[in-house]
Amino acid sequence: MNKEDIKSTLTQIIVNSFNLPSDDSIETLNFVDDLGMDSITFISLIVEFETSFQITIPDDMLVIECFGNFKDCYDSLCNIICSAAEEESL
Repeated sequence: MNKEDIKSTLTQIIVNSFNLPSDDSIETLNFVDDLGMDSITFISLIVEFETSFQITIPDDMLVIECFGNFKDCYDSLCNIICSAAEEESL
């Protein structure tokens, strides 16, 4: 999966999870402050990320600092997916 695929899938997950219109403004939103994300929504997003990307998010990354906005989600998911791909190639 390349970074554009990750971005596209992430966008769809966020749009669907928060019932947002599909546009570019999603990348500027803070999920807690702007969208009212609570702990239940946070866990739901994590489960959706793990399912959609077929990954396991490490326990030490299960914090709002890693998944509180689009950029943080994108960066965290890219790191996890790239690490998993490197491990598979060994």
